[in-house]
Amino acid sequence: MNLLDPVLKKYNVPEWLKPYLYEYARKDPLNAIKRATSFIDVKRKKGVVTSSYIKLPNNITFKTESVVHILSLFFYGEEEAAKISKEWAVGHDMPSRDYAEQFSGMVEMYEKHLRAIKNLLSGMGYKPTEPTNEVRDVFAYMRTIEGWPERMVAANILLKQSYGAAFGSTFYKTFYFVMPEFMRSFGKVFNDTNDIAVRGAELAAAAVKSKAVPDARLVELAEGMLSRVARSIDAEMPMATAAGIRNEAELLRRLAIAYPLHTLKELGVGLDMEKEERAISAMLGKPSASKHAAKRSAHGKG
Repeated sequence: MNLLDPVLKKYNVPEWLKPYLYEYARKDPLNAIKRATSFIDVKRKKGVVTSSYIKLPNNITFKTESVVHILSLFFYGEEEAAKISKEWAVGHDMPSRDYAEQFSGMVEMYEKHLRAIKNLLSGMGYKPTEPTNEVRDVFAYMRTIEGWPERMVAANILLKQSYGAAFGSTFYKTFYFVMPEFMRSFGKVFNDTNDIAVRGAELAAAAVKSKAVPDARLVELAEGMLSRVARSIDAEMPMATAAGIRNEAELLRRLAIAYPLHTLKELGVGLDMEKEERAISAMLGKPSASKHAAKRSAHGKG
């Protein structure tokens, strides 16, 4: 796999990420990395947007309804995150005013994201569609978290790094070159490093490092959140298969689990990465314990 190293160096891939890319490459040694980088390294190539399909510069084709579905999942996630943050922004037993101010600021951040996604969908001629039960379940579980430091970690590490870092960034980089007229404001909102996002990462890291949440509880939280995230990604595999990108979708699913776990480990949590990844993957086939809560969280769109 040493032949891959110059490519990985070009894209500044961190050391911890390389084993996942090596494994991905083994599925198709001649084409895998070239194919993966073709999603973002498009040079002067053009894509095609029609009413029924979107063809990327690397010739991968998605049905327009599939792209709308993905955007709608993002919309639901940001909408629920905003609602939860609003609920968490109040409470007299908070450890400090920083927490209340942080959650209030996160509401504003999520609402900006919502407007950007809605504008993008509107530019395509669509409205958000209903989310999957699997995605509903992620946020139903999140609502059960009660400790303030735990909530900070759940929002700013587990949720942000699984969905946002693994999928949000990838979606933007993949589709920007096809639809720049729709994506310009979308990209600005999601790519700007703002004070709220930075402060949230700092507060979450401080909660982990100070052991405000015991390691055992952090591992429990990670398993609870990330198993549901992985299940929600698994639900989209038929669509990925139809588009011919199942290997890439499976890679992103692994990274959605690995990235937050790696961050926790880097912050001093005593966990075995391989053991936890296996444990979370083993949960995929099990029925969700909070399915009843997910049903209660169902709501109409505005």
